Amino acid sequence: MSLEALIISKDKVAVTAFRRVLNANSIRVNVASTAEASHKELNDKAYDAVIIDCDDLDGGVNILHEIRQIENNRKAVVFALLHGKTTSKDAYDLGSNFVLKKPLSANMVARTVQAGRGLIMSDRRRHFRCPVGAVAKLKYGRKPAIEGTLLNVSDSGMAVLIDAKETPSGKIKVNFELPESGVGIEGTCLIQWASAGKLGLRFVEMTPEARLELNRWLTRRIQSAPHLGTMPSA
Repeated sequence: MSLEALIISKDKVAVTAFRRVLNANSIRVNVASTAEASHKELNDKAYDAVIIDCDDLDGGVNILHEIRQIENNRKAVVFALLHGKTTSKDAYDLGSNFVLKKPLSANMVARTVQAGRGLIMSDRRRHFRCPVGAVAKLKYGRKPAIEGTLLNVSDSGMAVLIDAKETPSGKIKVNFELPESGVGIEGTCLIQWASAGKLGLRFVEMTPEARLELNRWLTRRIQSAPHLGTMPSA
């Protein structure tokens, strides 16, 4: 799954600096050099990141003001470029995730894009439901562990199909193996929903090592997936 960014600026130096770093981070780039062109892009397409030249583009700060109301891009990671007119506080108050002041330096752009990419991937791991189909072991209360089918997993939880006469309650210990990697994941979950033998579980406890392995695995799956998963959320 490729990441995409929209640069809204007529400043060739800023566009070149961001394009170079975004491409180096495997993020595809589109450019809108006017406010009018940006409105069409933002309404027609969803972007992972949007870079807005607030002070050197006519209507730039208005785009920052409006972007969180545009359905396609209200959750985009937003970078605000400032040049002596808009304050950092104003940019953050209007919903910007990152603020950069001109003149831009290569290191500043690189560090900020890296941080933004991390924020994008974290959000995708949280919402991406990766179909799995592996065996999961569940243990709750004093009863023996039971086996179920792991339907999908995300950064925040999992959906599992079980054959049980009663719905489990309380904390549930889970154990499953990540396909292809062979890494075992253990954690503790709470039930978020239950329907016809399916359980939506939310992770509440997991070792840092298991969390790191799960995040790495999900990131690889996200990058190779053609679209976001649509399995039931956990």
